[in-house]
Amino acid sequence: MTKQNDIISYDNLSISKINIKKNNNIIPQIKIIKNNFGIKIYENDFKYIGTLENKIPKGIGILYDKKGNFYKGEFINKLNGYGEYKNEKGINIGYFINNIQNGIGYEKWKDGTLYKGNFLNGKKNGIGSYFWNDGTIYKGEWENNIINGFGIYKFRDGRIYYGQWKNNLMNGYGEFFWVDGKKYFGYYNNDKKNGFGIYFWPKDKFYIGFWENGFQNGIGKSIKGNIIKYGIWKNGKKNICFNNENEFELYNEPRKEEFKKFFNMNIMEIKNFFGIDD
Repeated sequence: MTKQNDIISYDNLSISKINIKKNNNIIPQIKIIKNNFGIKIYENDFKYIGTLENKIPKGIGILYDKKGNFYKGEFINKLNGYGEYKNEKGINIGYFINNIQNGIGYEKWKDGTLYKGNFLNGKKNGIGSYFWNDGTIYKGEWENNIINGFGIYKFRDGRIYYGQWKNNLMNGYGEFFWVDGKKYFGYYNNDKKNGFGIYFWPKDKFYIGFWENGFQNGIGKSIKGNIIKYGIWKNGKKNICFNNENEFELYNEPRKEEFKKFFNMNIMEIKNFFGIDD
């Protein structure tokens, strides 16, 4: 509770003395106002310096505490508008609504990690880019501080993933590229190859087929140069070999029909479809 005791005016300078009751102790506070500019001290050790309207922060100002944390920017009673907030963890620059970051802005931590993009209610939401201090980069969609949707992730060793994400993990369709020339086009579940996918090794070596928990599992087709083999893989190894393409076609695998066109493609057709250049 606050109680105004008196107001003293002198040469267009007014000093408003306010008493704040905290833990049964009376804490005197001073507000100095001149031409709508003033100082306001809060009971939580925050101090505001800036423009005021009806003794409420409105316009441009600075709010800071004894620890050195501060916000400088626009106010309408609270942090409202464009501003910069700095604390012991780092710095946030952008737009704020009622003390919470919203809209386009960025967040930078003391270790150099940086996020640039959209915020909603103080959390990363929408499109944004995240730069780790080790060189790792993610650019894409976010939801409540979590990577969700489509995005591009570049690992510090040069590997790149383009595709869908869920709860910070690769989920759905994606394309993965290794620095040594290997490539994967297919589906993921919880960061592992899962479902149908095509894996490319350098020098025209391919696997076309199904995966589970990161390993080849199920019906598949391998190509190495002019040599084509059909079979069933288990935990990354060929478990059953078909003698010819007819046996492969006759094998009952319901999932095979959905991806039949890829099984029927030759090397050049696969390369053209995925835009692979030697």
